[in-house]
Amino acid sequence: MTVRGVLGMACLLALVCGCGGSGGSGDADGRPSEKPGTRASASASASASGEPGGERAFVTFTPQEPVSPRTLERTAELMRDRADKAGLGTVEVTVEDKAGITVSGPAARRESLEALGQPAELAFRPVLSMVAETGVERCPDAVEGSPSEPLTACGENAGAISTYQLEPAAVVGTDVSEAEAAYDEQMGGWRVTLDFTSAGGKKFADVTGRLSIQVSPRNQFAIVLDGVVLSAPQVNGPITGGTAEISGSFTEREARQLAAQVNTGALPVQLSVSSVTKVRAD
Repeated sequence: MTVRGVLGMACLLALVCGCGGSGGSGDADGRPSEKPGTRASASASASASGEPGGERAFVTFTPQEPVSPRTLERTAELMRDRADKAGLGTVEVTVEDKAGITVSGPAARRESLEALGQPAELAFRPVLSMVAETGVERCPDAVEGSPSEPLTACGENAGAISTYQLEPAAVVGTDVSEAEAAYDEQMGGWRVTLDFTSAGGKKFADVTGRLSIQVSPRNQFAIVLDGVVLSAPQVNGPITGGTAEISGSFTEREARQLAAQVNTGALPVQLSVSSVTKVRAD
């Protein structure tokens, strides 16, 4: 995965690998690195990615702690918005009394349906230390942490697992004004462009400027989504201009999904998948 910051007309590249759980490092110096109840439902707008007919999956989410009906409905609204922005097509999100939320859609989109219930807490955190793990095949389940507190997180890069000790978040999801998925004709592959708010852009410039004068690994910042390190690029100078990109091994679906999550923001409640059923559509 690549993170690209825009400084005037110059593109600052940092190459790292993987998606949804990667954590390699690279350079940011202008050169590519080497390395049911009150039932409220709504259908997302159909798109070419929709798959009418066939099997449909029903994914039921339950809150991890008691919440008000209003909070549950707000959560469902955000999930509908995510489905729409991600272009999933023919997806329905319904509130099932106080029991939870059910999402239904093409069975082939099961993973994307489950992703609608992810927290989507995005943060940029300076790296304190990084340890490459041996004999570990996958990252353990992510542990959520307060943005204002340090965090121990895991990332995967080209099959290698690393554990990161991270500072409190320097830039968070609310500092991003817009995210957009697009195909990069020049570099090839799908990317997600992040436009920061005015305050967010200043924070990003400040932290990258501070990190650029540090030695490795303290010259890296980790892009963390729901407790997982997506990437941890090195910084060789302040990145101004209020724009950054994440690109690399995204499929179109993955890039649109991440952009939709960032645009809608974090869900107001933690959800767990309680059941998944499949039904053959007529």
